[in-house]
Amino acid sequence: MGAMVLCTLRLSAASEQAAAGTMKSAELVDAEHRADNWRMAFFVMTGLYIFVYIMGRRRLMRKIWARNKALRAALDKAHESDRLKTAFIQNMSHEIRTPLNAINGFTQLLCNPGFELSKEERQDMVNRITKSCDNITSIVGELLDMSEGESQHDRMTVAVNALCSEMLDDLKAANEKGLDLQFSTALPDDFTVETNEPNLRRIVRRVLDNAMKFTEKGSITLSCETIGPQLVVSVADTGIGIEPGNRERIFENFTKLDDYVQGVGLGLPLSRRLARMLGGDVTYDNTYAGGSRFLISLPIKG
Repeated sequence: MGAMVLCTLRLSAASEQAAAGTMKSAELVDAEHRADNWRMAFFVMTGLYIFVYIMGRRRLMRKIWARNKALRAALDKAHESDRLKTAFIQNMSHEIRTPLNAINGFTQLLCNPGFELSKEERQDMVNRITKSCDNITSIVGELLDMSEGESQHDRMTVAVNALCSEMLDDLKAANEKGLDLQFSTALPDDFTVETNEPNLRRIVRRVLDNAMKFTEKGSITLSCETIGPQLVVSVADTGIGIEPGNRERIFENFTKLDDYVQGVGLGLPLSRRLARMLGGDVTYDNTYAGGSRFLISLPIKG
């Protein structure tokens, strides 16, 4: 009997020890789980921080790159502006000084009683002086048109055929090369547009002057037609033409493709600016062969 009681006590003690060991194992596992959770949270927070840092740095770098690009563009624009200013001063100096020297030289000859001049020589000098004065007047006129043209927005009714015929007649007076000047129109004589007449005259005159400068022989044709709601006035010549790479450059201020030709490089840029003020445009016709052809488009109703 005593032996049985002792055995029972030993079994009870063993059970208690096993239960205690089990509780200790559960606490250890729980502690390990908590440690694992903390490690996981640490890694997640660290990864999230790194991700936020990298994304913020990338965003900052994109801003820096964009700002550097804008600064480079501004610097290039400043360099281009400086180049244009230098080109303008050089062109103006040459274009004004040359006719002034001619005026000064021929005037001295005409006024010097020591020089015996025939009637033909005297008339030739007078003609040269007049031409030089006209060149200076044209240059000054282009500069004034750059500022004055922008302030003229008054619209009026303009008879297109009459205006173009008149302007072509004015060009004939300066036709020293003997070019064939032609006017072609698909419009009736009573056709009119609502636009600013002084600016329209400036546009057509500048384009005609450009054709006259770069055409040594052949013809210049001024044409009028309508395409949809647009009036299209074209000036076609049989001159040297323009290379494809320069067909937009010619509309930039002070751009001259030939430094030996009279002018400061403002005629075509001014024409385009005035045309766009009137709701139209001046473009180069890339489909034309045998010279150059410029298209002046304006809305029929202002």
